Amino acid sequence: MKDQMHRWKVRDGDERNLHQILKLRSIVFGEMEEDKLDARFWKWEFMEGPDGKALIYIVEEGDEIIGHFSDLSRRFFIHGQIVRGTLSVDLMVHTDYRRKGIFEEMGRYAIRRVKEDNRLFMTAYPIRPETIRGFKKLGWKEVMRLPVLVYPIRFCGIANRYLHFFPLSLLVGGIARIFYNILFLMRRQKKREEIEIEEVDQLDDQFEKFWAKASSLFSNIGIRDPNYMTWRYLNHPTRNYTIYRALGKGEMRGFIILRKVDLLGFNSVAIVDLLALDEDAFMALIEEGITYSRRAGVDLLSFMVPQTHPYYRILRRNGFLRSPKAFRLMIYSQEEERLFDPYGWYVTWGDTDVI
Repeated sequence: MKDQMHRWKVRDGDERNLHQILKLRSIVFGEMEEDKLDARFWKWEFMEGPDGKALIYIVEEGDEIIGHFSDLSRRFFIHGQIVRGTLSVDLMVHTDYRRKGIFEEMGRYAIRRVKEDNRLFMTAYPIRPETIRGFKKLGWKEVMRLPVLVYPIRFCGIANRYLHFFPLSLLVGGIARIFYNILFLMRRQKKREEIEIEEVDQLDDQFEKFWAKASSLFSNIGIRDPNYMTWRYLNHPTRNYTIYRALGKGEMRGFIILRKVDLLGFNSVAIVDLLALDEDAFMALIEEGITYSRRAGVDLLSFMVPQTHPYYRILRRNGFLRSPKAFRLMIYSQEEERLFDPYGWYVTWGDTDVI
């Protein structure tokens, strides 16, 4: 073991290592998230972020890169103050070099480099049990579970995913819809005031004013100012997002960001991000997401949301069901205990690089 470890080393990586990093990704992940093998995606994510270039760590054996880990620069609003943190992504170890301590070595190197760069803490959203165990071994803490909620759009499509016989799926789906409507839709509360919804393709000064108000509603949240949002959604080189905003009483009251994806084997629309000043605007945006999903002809509308947040309870009352899929919010910090309060955080898929 000791001799094996002496044959490889961890160091900082950069754009010169791009092609070898993408080669490693193709070995580790195959065709999963295929667009991440596009050099444009890599440069957008790691080199062009609004909060600065990413910290990149690679493991080499000879001239070959056999491990990779990275921390994307990210600013957060923590208890009324803007602080610098990171989003840890793309943990990869070559299939021929696993169980040799490379993950742990990269993890310790990353912690040291983040401290040297004066970042307050690190965030990650793992879903694989082995990754979660590995983070905990390095001193990361699990803050909370992030269940994926789903709203059924096409019951026959959902049934056919399991039955593989469309006539029977139509029957089963029809019966399921009747019971679902009895349980949820007949008791759904209507919006208490008129909210206007409009699609946008650029972020004007109303988004800036909205963010100034919305940021005060949360103890801990990743910054969603127009500069970040434009980079994350409008300037993405390979993915297309649809943005709607809610308007009421002469001001912007919220936004929702949607993307068509394959999720859990279903044709789906994902709510990538959603933020609102009040429940009326929130539900108006949810209704727009449902309408959009029906027009798109998908089976499900999905949303990853903290179980500790009021949005979770509102959605469960209004027909969103809990799927078997759940991510984790994990944080590494040796100083800030307030970061580990599960009731202080609001995070969505938009805070990750998953969707």
